[in-house]
Amino acid sequence: IVFTPRPAGLRFYHTHNRAGTNLAAGQYSGQVGPVYIEPRQEPGKYDREVFLVLKEFEPTFSRGGDMAMDFLSPATRVKSLEQTGESAMKASIAKGMPHGYEVGYGSFTINGRMLGHGEPIRVKQGERVLFHILNGSATEIRSLALPGHSFQVVALDGNPVLNPAQVPVLWLGTTERISAIVEMNHPGVWIIGDLADDDRRHGMGSVVEYAGRGGKPQWIAPPPFRWDYARFAKAGATAPSPDETIEMIFAKDNAAEEGFNRWTINGVAFPMTDEIAPASFHVKEGKRYRIRMRNASDDIHPIHLHRHSFELTSLAGKPTAGILKDVVMLGGYQEAEVDFIADNPGLTLFHCHQQLHMDYGFMTLFDYAS
Repeated sequence: IVFTPRPAGLRFYHTHNRAGTNLAAGQYSGQVGPVYIEPRQEPGKYDREVFLVLKEFEPTFSRGGDMAMDFLSPATRVKSLEQTGESAMKASIAKGMPHGYEVGYGSFTINGRMLGHGEPIRVKQGERVLFHILNGSATEIRSLALPGHSFQVVALDGNPVLNPAQVPVLWLGTTERISAIVEMNHPGVWIIGDLADDDRRHGMGSVVEYAGRGGKPQWIAPPPFRWDYARFAKAGATAPSPDETIEMIFAKDNAAEEGFNRWTINGVAFPMTDEIAPASFHVKEGKRYRIRMRNASDDIHPIHLHRHSFELTSLAGKPTAGILKDVVMLGGYQEAEVDFIADNPGLTLFHCHQQLHMDYGFMTLFDYAS
């Protein structure tokens, strides 16, 4: 395979095999990692770079429950979507259906090492370290904090942000990427890790060790913080009007596929067989399209568009502009809008990047009209 890598920034490679009930296949297998395409012009306002891949292992099936989403902002839910989703779930439970299967994990790693089992990240006071972070999970949303320090987010999914804001915690949906600078100004031996205590204790962390410091690595939970993509937008920016708007509604059929949830886009589940599905959406090269996504489930979905970047234009009803990504977390019973320019002709996959969701229907295809 010969290709010219583009665009610049933090990208990723990963398998796209359907796993289904095989927890040794798909992204459960560990076939995921970062690809960094260096920009032609890099300001270089840092001393060195560190790459972190967050990944769980030893997956097992369990019966699902509610997914916490109290870290997302805006938190506004759409009442009609909530009524639709809750009504469908109540009807399923009334028929005696259990909650659909979810996946849990026995071990958690950063760069393939559990907390306490790898070399520390050794730093010096005053250093500016650029962290490139990939959530390589098959199914999980991850958080990351470093006690006594803040992250200056400079890029999301490899795309530079207009407002490099400081935040105490990073949140990443499945396959989301964040590049952030940390100024090392709080000497000690610290744990950089997930906010979830149980996950961190089972490995989801690493040690940051200042030169000349020793002792047991310390963890201090950060203050409450809500993750809002719009924080990184330029104030007052507005997005251009699209040439066309594509409407999508996402829904869950609880435990409808032999105990697994079936997922649909506009009422249609992507085939869970080897058959080749026709494209459901057709675009014309050079046009600007707005995808209006409405989530009629209580799950958070990391929505991914292949072969293109998109601009966030509305989050939970709140307009925004200027943030380019290729994965975005859509909250339960929320809506969002993203714009993309059809500038890369070819068959293009659109899906939720939660392995269980895309395995059981949450995918569709775009093609370019001739």
